[in-house]
Amino acid sequence: MFTGHAQLRTVTSAALPWACRPRHPTNQADSEEAMPSPPSPPFHRVRILAEVTDHPDELTLATDLLSGQGWAVRAPEGQELVTVGPRRRPLIIEVRLRGAPQRARKAAVRQVEHIAAGARLGLWVRHSQLLRPERERRTEYVVIPKPPTDGRPFARWLLRLTWRLDGSHGRQAVSLPGPPNRAAALAEMGRYDMGGGRFDPAVSALHGPPDPPDDAEDEPDPSTPAADRHLSLALVVARHLAAWLICVLSGGVLRSVDSHWGLAALLPPLALALPLGNLFGRSVRSRWRRLGLGLALAYAGSYSGYLLMAVFPLGVGELLLFSLVGFPLAVTLLVGVWYALVPSWFSRNASWFVPLLALPLPVVLPWFGTLLYTVYLTYGFHIPFDATPVTKYSLIYAAFKPVALASGFALVALGIAGWARHLHWRERSGDLPTFLLPIVAVQYVVTALAFGILGAGSAMMNAADAVRDGHTPAGYYGLRGKLMCVRPLSDDIAVYNGPLPRRRAVLTFGSTGDRIWLWGPQPTKDGAEVWTSMSVRLEDVALTAPRASGSTCATGAGGPQPSSTPVP
Repeated sequence: MFTGHAQLRTVTSAALPWACRPRHPTNQADSEEAMPSPPSPPFHRVRILAEVTDHPDELTLATDLLSGQGWAVRAPEGQELVTVGPRRRPLIIEVRLRGAPQRARKAAVRQVEHIAAGARLGLWVRHSQLLRPERERRTEYVVIPKPPTDGRPFARWLLRLTWRLDGSHGRQAVSLPGPPNRAAALAEMGRYDMGGGRFDPAVSALHGPPDPPDDAEDEPDPSTPAADRHLSLALVVARHLAAWLICVLSGGVLRSVDSHWGLAALLPPLALALPLGNLFGRSVRSRWRRLGLGLALAYAGSYSGYLLMAVFPLGVGELLLFSLVGFPLAVTLLVGVWYALVPSWFSRNASWFVPLLALPLPVVLPWFGTLLYTVYLTYGFHIPFDATPVTKYSLIYAAFKPVALASGFALVALGIAGWARHLHWRERSGDLPTFLLPIVAVQYVVTALAFGILGAGSAMMNAADAVRDGHTPAGYYGLRGKLMCVRPLSDDIAVYNGPLPRRRAVLTFGSTGDRIWLWGPQPTKDGAEVWTSMSVRLEDVALTAPRASGSTCATGAGGPQPSSTPVP
């Protein structure tokens, strides 16, 4: 196992043991192109011992290709020297790649072999190892002003508060290996001066963990795996996940119970606040701060459950299922999206790419909403879109749901791609392939159009069936149709696609001008009935609500209805 801290140097012409020399760029632009920067931390380091054909051209090509990936390339030294076959030269390559450590070594070997195969290079991987430095326990002591001993208690407290606010705390610190040892820390602080003044015990004090008792048992080496320690960690994670689940369920119970007894659901999060604070605030030494952090986390879970029950009226079993399955899946998906986008071309150019994506939204969303309303009105009821009172906000509201669903499907695709990238499922574990962006964009557009048009068609058919059955149809994103009885105000009026129905109520969505469009039944020559649209001027008709019993209109009151002249 790698235990040292020796620095790896990139191969240069002076460090090569062979006569070949790598290509040197002639200017800065060529230098940036020939030697790209390695991936930004955090990344994993895989050291590979490879065999290269002992020829100057092969060695130069291997050095240029591998160094061009931002990897450290050098000749083996000391214990790394091995005996290779005839006409071979050993080469040490340090591959740096992001992602999970489980498949990092295999992915690094695969990348090196892929580069060698693509360049027809005589290079073979002999040995590979994932580098993991030993973990070391360290204790940190922070220098703080020495607490005052004279003066009134309130004055001393106010002085300590002023020191915290003006940054007097934490200006200097020392970190020593091993368990807490205050005497060693005091000796270390008094040994040197880094420019801010030597440590003076008369005016300063060390703030850190107390020294362990003399009879305390030695802690196990953190680099040595222990089954009991892993089991304890798993039990701690399970215990705190159960605590979070209880907080979510408490919020759901508070929402579902109408009586004052529902306030008792706030007690379990209060009891679980301190354990959650101890888990997520281990670096916080103050017990009250950990309690405050735990209260924030506990009641954040309760508030999530409360909102979930408010938006989706779920039962306790459904809420439990969502907490056990839906919430972990959502978190896993969001983590995969993070792995897909950070770092990537998108994260490096998000400062201008995100505003560029948001720029056409004020135009695209109303256009998409107009398309959905056109499908709903024109193809469903043969009523022109411009003849109905629809606001711009209703257009955006109608387009928001399919766009949100399409965004959800795009996030699922990005989440899967992100986990594939993180777990090194791809041949090369760099940025996501460039063709993925247009594929996701096409999927996004097609999914939004499909969900929107299919949703508009389904709402249109449900509304038409409700009108035929004599019921008021459900609204469609702010557009609400009403059943109205039409009574002509004169003996002879012009009706487009008439005549007007007398005994049945017709559907209308309102008017934006001097004409109103209606949708109702029309008799045919064979005695059947067909539902179609018709239009009439508002000043020629009176619209009244039908009878309370249904969609039947009164025709006897006030004498017979005057006739209407259809306009072909």
